Amino acid sequence: MHCVRGIPVSSRRMAGAARALTGLFVGALVAVPLLAAIPARSATRVIGDGQVSVRYAPRNERVARRVLAICHKHLPELSAQLQVKSHAPVRVKVVDDLRPYRHAFRGGLPVWGVAFTVLETGQVVVDVKRAIGAWNSLDRVLAHELSHVLIARRVGRIRMPIWFLEGLARWQSGEWGFVDSWQLMNAVSGGRAPRLWELEMVYPANAERARTAYRISYRAVQSLFHSRFDRLNAFLDEVIRQGSFRAAFPATIGETEAAWMESFHQDLERRYHSWLLVFQTGPLFGIISVLFLFAIIRYQIRKRRKLKELARSAEGLSLDVRSGPGV
Repeated sequence: MHCVRGIPVSSRRMAGAARALTGLFVGALVAVPLLAAIPARSATRVIGDGQVSVRYAPRNERVARRVLAICHKHLPELSAQLQVKSHAPVRVKVVDDLRPYRHAFRGGLPVWGVAFTVLETGQVVVDVKRAIGAWNSLDRVLAHELSHVLIARRVGRIRMPIWFLEGLARWQSGEWGFVDSWQLMNAVSGGRAPRLWELEMVYPANAERARTAYRISYRAVQSLFHSRFDRLNAFLDEVIRQGSFRAAFPATIGETEAAWMESFHQDLERRYHSWLLVFQTGPLFGIISVLFLFAIIRYQIRKRRKLKELARSAEGLSLDVRSGPGV
């Protein structure tokens, strides 16, 4: 499967694209490197070292150098978090034409994606135009993609559910804020949030629903490991030992994946429903009333202070007049 800046593409689609491009039949679990089938531009340069290599056209050098700097910034920390000790360089390709990739993935790339990762080849592809448009957020975007590359190196070819990969990537890249909490609360309380079992193989095609899927996945991974990487790595060790994500669940989490998912969604709904009660008409009116009263009291206090200041100023002016010439 492929992780495409949030919208992964199933291995089945991958295989179909490979057959169309190479004429070769591949099994569902055999990944054909699609990037090899995409013609590379002859005038390309490569910058980097033993850790990261970035391939780009000369006109995209500014973006390529920023990509390289960001990768160097995040790679050591992310590798340490996942206990990845691979010395193979991370390969990044900066492109200004995604049409060959869209054709290869048969519409599986999201139109809003800044970058995506092909897990089978371990290569990150960056869209120059969108990278320039998202210049300030490129730091987190690339940290997200590096997480995908590193988790693939950590567990090898063991299939991992999409919600886990995307939730982990958001957790590692720090992609969370107040707006995410607010939007997730609205989605859960409004019954618009997808369930984790719906996010095993693919994310929703709709952009807004996909964003909600990101948020659900983030909360799931955070809840699963209580924001501790030692718990995460103990789980990953068990995944490798068992050769299965699902089999590792009861051994380390204490319940089956299905049971944990059900309890996770129940807890999520209880939590956000209680928060939503605060913003319903009755409680909200009470909160607004208190804030309004507080504003009035604050205004009166400021008004009195100002009147006292004016009185002192007037008194000082009167004394100055009396002590002036002719008095």
